[in-house]
Amino acid sequence: MAEIASDIISRMDADLEKDDIHRRKRIYFPTWASEVSDIHGMKHVMGRGSIFRRLVWLVVLLGSTSVFGIQSIHTFQNYLQFHHITKLDILFEPNADMPALTICNLNKYRSSAITLEDIIHVGFHMGIVDENHTLIYPHLYTDEFVEKLGTVDWDTVEEDENYNMTDFTIRTGHQLEDLIQRCQWKEEECAEDDFVLSLTHLGACYTFNKYIDADGFSSHNATIAGAANGLQLILDIEEIEYTPTNDLDAGAMDAGVKIMLHRPTEPPYIKELGFAIAPGLHTFVQMRHEKITSEPYPYTDCEKDGDIEYFDHYSLQACRIECETKIVDKYCGCRLPEQPGNARVCNPAETHECAHIKLVEAIEGLLPDEECNCRSPCNVENYPTMLSTSRLRAGFLKRLFEDSHNRTEDYIRQNIAVVTIYYEALNYEEIEQIPEMSFTMLLATMGGNMGLFLGGSLLTVIQILEYCFDETVGSFKSEREVNEKTTTGPVIVLPANTKDTTNGTREEYRARWRFDNDGVDSGHM
Repeated sequence: MAEIASDIISRMDADLEKDDIHRRKRIYFPTWASEVSDIHGMKHVMGRGSIFRRLVWLVVLLGSTSVFGIQSIHTFQNYLQFHHITKLDILFEPNADMPALTICNLNKYRSSAITLEDIIHVGFHMGIVDENHTLIYPHLYTDEFVEKLGTVDWDTVEEDENYNMTDFTIRTGHQLEDLIQRCQWKEEECAEDDFVLSLTHLGACYTFNKYIDADGFSSHNATIAGAANGLQLILDIEEIEYTPTNDLDAGAMDAGVKIMLHRPTEPPYIKELGFAIAPGLHTFVQMRHEKITSEPYPYTDCEKDGDIEYFDHYSLQACRIECETKIVDKYCGCRLPEQPGNARVCNPAETHECAHIKLVEAIEGLLPDEECNCRSPCNVENYPTMLSTSRLRAGFLKRLFEDSHNRTEDYIRQNIAVVTIYYEALNYEEIEQIPEMSFTMLLATMGGNMGLFLGGSLLTVIQILEYCFDETVGSFKSEREVNEKTTTGPVIVLPANTKDTTNGTREEYRARWRFDNDGVDSGHM
C-alpha cells in the first residue's frame, strides 16, 4: 500500500513540477517589472493598484516610449547624415611666416637667346617658321632675329630627335638678374640665395622663400604689418625679347609678369593661379593668411593623406602637376621639362605634337575620368590678396637707374614694374569644420531623451539586457528539464533580485492530501 501511494505521489510531483516551471515562466516578467525594473511607470502598471489607475499608467508609459522611439530615430538619422558646422576664429600671429612667391615673365622664350640651332630644331614645332622655313609673323620679330633666320641653310641641316628641351627652356628663359632689377626685404637688400629657379608652365620662373629641405630652410617672417616690412621688387619684363610662338603656355597677347603666393612646401601652378602685374605701375599687394581645416570622409570629400609620388607634401597643385605628368608619360612616353619624375624629357616634336595636345584634351575633359582625380587636402593654407596700383614716375626711375642702366622714360613706362607685397595685419583666419553631432553628442542626446521620457539611463539598458539573458537561459534550462522529466526537483535559473515563488508548492500539495514525508496518509494512521 505504501509503495502504491509513493508511486502516485511521485507522478503527482512530476506533473506538479512541470506546472510549476511553466507557471513560473508566466509570472516572471510581471515580477521583474514590478520589483526589479528602474523604468519609471513600469511598477505602477504591474503593481497592485486599481485597474483604471494601471490603465492610465499603461497609456502614459506607451506614449512616452513612442515619443522616445521617434526622437531616437530622428537623432540617428541626423547623426548618419554627417552634417558639419564651420567655426571661424581670428588669431594673432606675432611672427607671421611669409608664403613662397613665384614670379614668371608672361613670355616664355627670349628672342635674343634663341640660336640658329634652336630655330632648326624647335622653330617649326613652336610655330616660328612654317614648312617652308619662313617666318609666320615676320612683323612681330626684330630685324636682328629676321637676319639671323636668313643665314640658315635649311638644305644641310637635320633635326635632332634628342634635342635637350630642358636646357633650351632654361637658357632662353628670362634670367633672374635681368628680370629682378632690385629686391628688398624689410627695406634691406635680398640675399643671393633668396630666389630659386623653378620650371613651370611659363618656363624659367623664380621662387622666393621656397622650401628645399627641413635642414636648409629658414622661412622669412614678418613681425610688423605694413609695406615697410614686406617684399619690394623692381622688375623688368624685357618686352623687346618677347617671342611669339604657338606654345601652349606662352601667350603673345599680354606683357607683364605673373605672381603666385603659395605655401613654401607646395609647387607653383602658375598657369591657372596667381595674379598679373603690368609694367608702368606700382602694384601694392595686401595679403591675409587663412588656415582651413576640413573634416575627412564621410563629412567631406577632402584628401586626408594624399598619395603622391613626386612631391613630399600633398596639395591640390602637386596632385594636378603629377596628374599631368602621368598623362604625358602614358600617351607620349616622355615628360615636359617642368614636370617631375625620371622619365625621358620630350623632344620638340613630342612636346608640341603630343604632350600639349593631350594636356588640352585633359583640360577639356576628353580623356577618361580616371586619368585625374585630385581632391582638395583637408588642411589648406591660402593667402587671399587685395591689389591696388599707382602710376610710376618714369623720370624718377630714370634717375634711379642712371648709374647702372641706361633706361629711357619710354622704356620704363613699357617695361618696368614695381610690386610691394606685405601682410595687411599680423593675424590669420582659422576656418575649421566641426561635426554637427559627434558620437559623444549622440550618446548624450539619447541618454537625455531616455531620462526625460522613461526615467532611464545606460544602466537601465544593461538591466534590460540582463533580463533578456536570464529569461533566455532560464527558459532553455526549464524546457530541458521538462523533456528529461526529472524527479529530483526543478532547477530554475532566476534573474537577480527576484523572489522564488515556487518553493513550498510541493509541501502545500502534500498537506492538502495529508501525506507525510514517507508518502503515508497521516490522516488514516
